[in-house]
Amino acid sequence: MTQPIIPVVVTVNLQGKTVELTQLPEDALFGRASYGKYAYAVGCERLFGLLDRHGIRSTVFVPGAEAEANPAYIAALAGRGHEIAAHGWAMEEMDAAGIDERALLERTHAALSRIVGRAPRGFRAPHGRLTERTLGHLADLGYRYDSSFQDDDHAYRLDADGGRGMVEVPHAEILIDAILYGQRQTHDRVMKMWREEIEAMHRERCLITLTLHPRSDYGSARASRVAALDGLLTWLRGLDGVVFLTCEDVAGQTLS
Repeated sequence: MTQPIIPVVVTVNLQGKTVELTQLPEDALFGRASYGKYAYAVGCERLFGLLDRHGIRSTVFVPGAEAEANPAYIAALAGRGHEIAAHGWAMEEMDAAGIDERALLERTHAALSRIVGRAPRGFRAPHGRLTERTLGHLADLGYRYDSSFQDDDHAYRLDADGGRGMVEVPHAEILIDAILYGQRQTHDRVMKMWREEIEAMHRERCLITLTLHPRSDYGSARASRVAALDGLLTWLRGLDGVVFLTCEDVAGQTLS
């Protein structure tokens, strides 16, 4: 009897200085306001190095401004097999008053396409909120999926919601490192909660989407957190039927 496949997606929200730059100028990024600098100084290579050692191709959601500021690194990530997807331009609230949503989506799309040499296929809203027009704009640009919602345990089609030919690849709040580390949970506690959640999702053969950040404050890039994540991934890889996929892989399987 064929073992059912249980898809696991590791996503990374590559949020560096753009988080702080929404409120502060570049020359004010010191002290507590310098957390975003950690991503490229230490966090990214520590986190992606771990994923590479495990042979996991992640989906990396990159703000256009981050890509413009670090084009060689983003292109290199794509060359290492990680999928590069869109994450807004600079941490905008997509539903905020005065936002030219279509222009921002097009700007990010153009930047990532140029830097990576391939148009992004997926999108995740920086704060998880879309407008009623977002999916239509993405469909016009040729996107295959969105990954902003937390409303299902499996991928589903978005045609009825305006995303023509698109799929939602949902994620879950409990499997987002920023939610738990932002509450100052210890890494031991986070790993315990993640194992319990993943075990339950595995039993029910759900899509398992783990969301990570390469920051030192609310992310997984501290040495102790990466060590804990290493153990979790080793355990997860040993579960029956688990297959690591990118979001684009999941979208393709859902659309086929």
